[in-house]
Amino acid sequence: MDVHDTRQQIFANKLKVLRRNFSTTGTTSFLPIYLQTLMQGEKLSFNLYVKVSAADQQEVTFLPFLEGEEVLDPSWVELLERLGIDRFYFQRQDLDRVIAYLNNHLLLYDLQRPNLPKEKVLILVEHLNFSLYRAFNSPQLGRHIQLAQGQVERLIQVLQRQVSSLKLVWELLYRNYSLYNHSVNVCLLGIALMLFMHKSRFESVNFGLACLFHDLGMSRISEDLLSRRDQLSVVELEIIKKHPQVGFQMLSECESLAPEILQLVQEHHEDADGSGYPQGLPLSRQHPWTRIIRLVDAYDGLTGHRPGRQPLSPFAALKSLQSQKGLTGPTFDPRTLRNFIRFLALP
Repeated sequence: MDVHDTRQQIFANKLKVLRRNFSTTGTTSFLPIYLQTLMQGEKLSFNLYVKVSAADQQEVTFLPFLEGEEVLDPSWVELLERLGIDRFYFQRQDLDRVIAYLNNHLLLYDLQRPNLPKEKVLILVEHLNFSLYRAFNSPQLGRHIQLAQGQVERLIQVLQRQVSSLKLVWELLYRNYSLYNHSVNVCLLGIALMLFMHKSRFESVNFGLACLFHDLGMSRISEDLLSRRDQLSVVELEIIKKHPQVGFQMLSECESLAPEILQLVQEHHEDADGSGYPQGLPLSRQHPWTRIIRLVDAYDGLTGHRPGRQPLSPFAALKSLQSQKGLTGPTFDPRTLRNFIRFLALP
């Protein structure tokens, strides 16, 4: 089926388009991109595909919707949104083209529509997600970390303009799960909470970078283990629990990173009562921001879509966080949790 046939079938609502992607790292040669981040009326530099299922609902395939050099017709966007199609897919080999395309989109927004923070933050988040994907799969992290820092600074600049901008965070979190989506979600939640708590831009940038790379060590764990839906064995759990130390060691090779970023990556699973891992540190021996990254990481883990598990509502997630106990006390720092609840209740 060529692009014209695909479009006709979609607009006639004769194709079953799949709207959720649970791929974690390397199981497909296609990656999702949100419709709202594409430039209407502008030529593409890569092909776009839709993810569809056959009539038996077993076989999944990707059909071409737009070819490179074609233009996304603005009249199609409203129709696609009415049909509930909020994302397309591109081939993994086109990742660099997609990142460059989104960078150009950001430049156009700065020139043409500087007063639309929601749209700009949405593109920034998508750009950051793909940049992080590239960084996690690169043997040389240094250059990618510097690029990520610039992106986090731009994100903070938009969110810092007014308190109402912080509310955008809840609309922009990724609803499908991947290691990269989760890391970007934790970054968004983390820097928004830091700004809500009146931390400086410098502190928020370092904290945002720690959030982005907190699960870097997970990229060195086998895909089979990460995607398992049944209960893990004790040995397998121990392998998973090594990821903070693995990420710390990987980032230690980047001399430009502030020491607190490395410390937060290493400590992001330490609990308030000292029963976390890898070191079992009590609050008094943790970095003061560890309790924040621990909380937002857990919150996104509970509210995000994961394979084999339904997400919790924000209220149910908070109840779960409040009830979790370690060996000698609450898992999460009560004061940080209260601040987070206040942040959730932004008017």
